[in-house]
Formats: sequence, C-alpha cells, structure tokens
Amino acid sequence: MDEQLEQLMRQLSGLNEQVRNGAVYQSLGTRLGKLMDGIQRRRRTAVVLPDDQDGVKDVLAELRHQLEQNVPVTLTHEKLTLLTAHLSSTDMALRYQGINFTLYDALQQDALDSAQMAFLLDELSRPDALFSHILEPANTAVFGRSARVAMLAVILHFVTPDVQSHTPDLRRIVILAAMYLCLETDTRGFVNQHGWAHAFTAITDLLTVLAGTEALPRADKLFLMMTLLERVKRLDTPLIYGENDRMAMYLSELANRHQLYADTLLLSLKQWRQQVALHRRPDTIAGWNRFFNRKRLLDSLRLQSELPASLQKYLNSTIDFLG
Repeated sequence: MDEQLEQLMRQLSGLNEQVRNGAVYQSLGTRLGKLMDGIQRRRRTAVVLPDDQDGVKDVLAELRHQLEQNVPVTLTHEKLTLLTAHLSSTDMALRYQGINFTLYDALQQDALDSAQMAFLLDELSRPDALFSHILEPANTAVFGRSARVAMLAVILHFVTPDVQSHTPDLRRIVILAAMYLCLETDTRGFVNQHGWAHAFTAITDLLTVLAGTEALPRADKLFLMMTLLERVKRLDTPLIYGENDRMAMYLSELANRHQLYADTLLLSLKQWRQQVALHRRPDTIAGWNRFFNRKRLLDSLRLQSELPASLQKYLNSTIDFLG
C-alpha cells in the first residue's frame, strides 16, 4: 500500500477502536465523512490485466473435473493464486461464469479443506488487490476489486470455526471493508463486453455477511453501517442496478438485530435529510445524482416489510419537496 492508504488504515483503525471503547458514537458519521472528503484522488494510469492464455483455463477445467467427480479439491496454492488473479480479467465468461461460479460450487460442495479456505481468504483480502487503481477515475480494475470483495463475502459465509482459527481476524476484514467503502466511487453496474462491475452490490454483500457474524461485536457492525451511509451520501454517479434494494435489505436486517442499529440508522437518516434541505435544488449532475441516490434508497427502505416501526413511521411521514 502507498502512504495515503496506510494512513487511512491507521485512521480507520483508531476510529474503530474509539467506537469499540464507547468514546465515539454520535460524531461517527461526521468523522467518517471527513476522512472520505480528505482522500486525494489521482490521474488515470494503465491497468495491467492478467493474461487469460497463461494456463488459467486448464486450472479451471481441472477444478471443474474434480467437482464433477465429487472428490476433494487438490489444487495447489499456486493454482488457487492463478484463479484469484484472474478475477481481474475483463472476460466475463472466464471471470464471472467461470471462476466465480466454480469456486462457489466448490464451497457449496464443501470440497475445499481448511488450509485452502484460509489461503483463499488471505489471497482475496490482500490490500494491493482490493484497492488496485481505486483512487483513479473509473477503470477496468473495478472488475477485480469487486470480484474479490464478492468472493470474500462468499468465503466468509462458508467459513467454519476451525477455518477461522487459521485466517486473519475479523477485525482486519472490518477495517479493509471500511477502507473499501471510503475509497470506492465506481458505481457502474453492467458494462458492455466486460460484464458486471457492481462494486456496491459486492461490498453490501460483504457487510451483510459480517452483520450476521455472531463473533463480531456490535461496535464493528455499527461502524460499517455508518461507513456505508457516509459513502452513499457522497457518490456523484447513480446507483441504478439494484444496489439500493440490496442496501435496504442489509439495513433492515441489521436494524432488526438490535435497537442500537435501528436508533443509529434513524438518527443518520434524519441528519441526512437536514443536509439535503440545505441544498434543496442542486445545480450540477453530481448534485442531482446524490439527491436521487438517497431517494431510491429511502424508497427501497419503505418497501422492507420487516423494517422496525420507528423507521417505518419516520419514512412514511417524510416528504421531500424540491421547491
């Protein structure tokens, strides 16, 4: 990682520790927002993509054959590394229908042993891969970033206590997820010729898995929820490929887990509305995108049948006038 990312990791780790200790609560959103606003973006640079003719298709075929034979996967760490490296491929058939689906099948069949699971978790959570070209304008590296985040969520969903003892601690995953939210701004959904980018669907899936992890303290789940909300507030491009529905489901499920989450979400939504009221009529495309991203998220929240009563009451009583 470069110096700016290392500094951000230290800042988020420190802020997370303060939340855990109860030293920060009501000011959490403001503090997270300041960290995001202070990030220095960079000019576009060339993205180096993996060579899809380097033998990865043979490794994928070997994995599929072992799954079809219903035998344990015997791929070496070197071959597993090759597969994860090609999650950055812009060939959607290889990346998505190929590696993504086949690894998912392996997990469903319980075909990977604890050492392989731990290795994949380490490989998928490498900062240099998770944050590749993330400070630059929209680029093809987003496919690798989002694919790794999505697969990380899947691996964590299937992880067992035995495997957890061999993997990085959950707090490290929490900080990496928070960093990803602070840094990612590419809101593209489906991209012609390349397939799904869907970065904000992927990170929401990861937050959903972490929200359902009993070993994770409430402070960490609260920390991630607020990081997501602060990022959505600042997105200058539209979320229009179902991300808002996925976020609403995550927020609703989390709010139902404990009153702390419901109260914090309600307070954040009220503060967000006050901020919108100060700029009731945006005069830029970015401003209107931020306005309608919020509107679509609130509309999706209203459709959540299990939303806590306090949130339902607030959302149903809230009308946003443009005039």
